[in-house]
Amino acid sequence: MKHRTVIAAVTAVLLSAAPASAQGIGAVLGAMAQGGGWIQIPIERGNGSLLSAALPSVGLEIAGCMQIWAGHSGSWTVSVEDTYGNGDLNAEAEPGDDIPFSYSPGAWAQLKVDVAWSEPRDTTLLVWVGVEGSASRDPCDPVYGTGGR
Repeated sequence: MKHRTVIAAVTAVLLSAAPASAQGIGAVLGAMAQGGGWIQIPIERGNGSLLSAALPSVGLEIAGCMQIWAGHSGSWTVSVEDTYGNGDLNAEAEPGDDIPFSYSPGAWAQLKVDVAWSEPRDTTLLVWVGVEGSASRDPCDPVYGTGGR
């Protein structure tokens, strides 16, 4: 797997649990304080994409980990690009694989996420995006449900 720099502050929480929608700055900061959150990406015929809202990133340095929900099957190709040109991530992963990342964004960030699945079917891809920092937990350890694993 090849891991490159990615805009983590935004990746972790800009994309809400609702497919193809984005969160405001209050929700972003709340999710970061909790150590991360889940992203849902609608997949049609094996492919899906999302575009986050453009948000100020105030130059935060963020590190963390993404993980495709272990209940999925097949393999996944994930491409994340900061449309403001400051970073990207390209990875191939199996469900449950850790995908570490780090990023020092510019003043603004907007993410374009493209996903391809090895199976040409429809589903909703669940991706954990954990952030190192204020939460005293491993960012690669997903949180399931409210307050539990």
